[in-house]
Amino acid sequence: MPQPINNRILLENNLAFVDECLAKDTISFAELEAFSKKQGPYLKLNVAWAAQTQVAHWMPVLGDWKAMLGSDWDKTYGASNTIYVARQNNILFSLMAQFFAPEAINDRLILIETISFTTTPDEMLASLTRIIGDRSVGSLFFGNYHLMDFELMGGDARAAIIAENAKRGTTPFLPPLVPWGSKQWPMLVTTGSGPASFADLP
Repeated sequence: MPQPINNRILLENNLAFVDECLAKDTISFAELEAFSKKQGPYLKLNVAWAAQTQVAHWMPVLGDWKAMLGSDWDKTYGASNTIYVARQNNILFSLMAQFFAPEAINDRLILIETISFTTTPDEMLASLTRIIGDRSVGSLFFGNYHLMDFELMGGDARAAIIAENAKRGTTPFLPPLVPWGSKQWPMLVTTGSGPASFADLP
């Protein structure tokens, strides 16, 4: 279905539902549920269109930047901000990963977690500067450039958790140790059962 038609249907359905609720001066859960089921398929189309639009925009932009910088691209840093719910399949980070080599992940290509959907350029630069600055400190004091990308007390806390579990006769529940400087994606990467995309939903 063409996007303008899909948008028109969404808006018309919204207005009709609002008018119906105002006329009754009440909203029942059954009516809201019926409305959500009616709108769901059209919303899924809008989500797909929005994703395609972002990808179609940023791929040539990043391609042009890479061509413009030439060999300096290999010294370029890239960063995207994310909040918890937007980490998985983060669009901008995933797009940048198409232009950075895999070994750039968590080195020159960085996913910065924030508390809001939007982050100013100055805030992003401050975060990136702190990360790179901390790496120099970690290298100087501890001999490892990527040590301070991680929770500094995390390793010792892990050992303490294991020891405390042993005292209680319980089994520790911890993620696997990941080496400092890991190049794996900085979001969930382990597959499992259950829906993971709109296409998986009924």
